[in-house]
Amino acid sequence: MGVKPGVEIEVLRHGKPGGILHLSSGLLEFMLRHEQAAEMDVNVIAPH
Repeated sequence: MGVKPGVEIEVLRHGKPGGILHLSSGLLEFMLRHEQAAEMDVNVIAPH
């Protein structure tokens, strides 16, 4: 499993600062550590 460039990902929930992110992409939901997320380049499409 991986996240390909250009895929839209939605943050469903986030834990305490430095905690885990609960993300969604299409039908897939997954968790990602902040350390891993920090390695990704992102563009905000629509802030909530």
